[in-house]
Amino acid sequence: MDETSLAFCPGHISGWFKKTGSENSFSGSIGGGIVISEGVFSEAIKADETVINVCRIDRTGNLISCDVGSPPIEYALLKLGISAQITTKTILPVGAGFGLSAASLLSSIKAVNELYSLDICDEEIAQIAYETEIKFKSGLGDVSACTGGGYICRKSPGMAGEIIRRYDMDKTISAISFGPLATDKILKDKYIMEKISSAYNEICPDTPEDFFKASREFAERSGLVSERVREVLNECSLREIPASMTMLGEGVFAYGEKAPAILSKFGEVYLMKMSDSGFSFRNRRE
Repeated sequence: MDETSLAFCPGHISGWFKKTGSENSFSGSIGGGIVISEGVFSEAIKADETVINVCRIDRTGNLISCDVGSPPIEYALLKLGISAQITTKTILPVGAGFGLSAASLLSSIKAVNELYSLDICDEEIAQIAYETEIKFKSGLGDVSACTGGGYICRKSPGMAGEIIRRYDMDKTISAISFGPLATDKILKDKYIMEKISSAYNEICPDTPEDFFKASREFAERSGLVSERVREVLNECSLREIPASMTMLGEGVFAYGEKAPAILSKFGEVYLMKMSDSGFSFRNRRE
């Protein structure tokens, strides 16, 4: 049997953010979000050539779809000077505001680190993943968020940035997705980014309810709320359910036990909790 290594990284839902860096460069972001219990499993097998399979599965583990290739993961492995066959698996839709690009990178690098006994510390793994996200403009600070758990406030950008984490978000988090929003295109759109920047508010919520309030206020001011998202948010407001738009994805995440029944009127509901921890190694076998 081929030697394999498995690692997991939780996803991350951004509630609000602001790009940092100059007009022509992207060095990261600040903002708030929730590290979620659902995320990405990455299985790595030694190979002479790198092959990446990006897969969606259902809750019972059955395969829904698989795409071949992931430029960010391929780039990260090239930087490490290794090759591997990696299969990533998640139940969440890709590109829909669940931080899966960062989760895929962190879990994949963690898996090959164990597979090849590279002895790279978690801080270095996170730095490689962060630099890769910046290069490919595929994330908004998700990597730094996913190094730990909780609902968070990132007060300064980068892996060395200040992060405040709170852990009292104990109710169910529900989410639906109508489809992806292209992160790289939004980051390159000067008009959209100016509106997002003006919507940003320097805030670090003390409670889950305050977190959702801040997220909703940002979403309303950002100009990113679509008609479909608006319909769901209005229904949640009517039912007094804390809810906001996933950043960046055309979807909604909501808090509390009443949310699943309401969100199910609009599409498939993904249920999760706040994660208490960040990315981790799971097992290794031969």
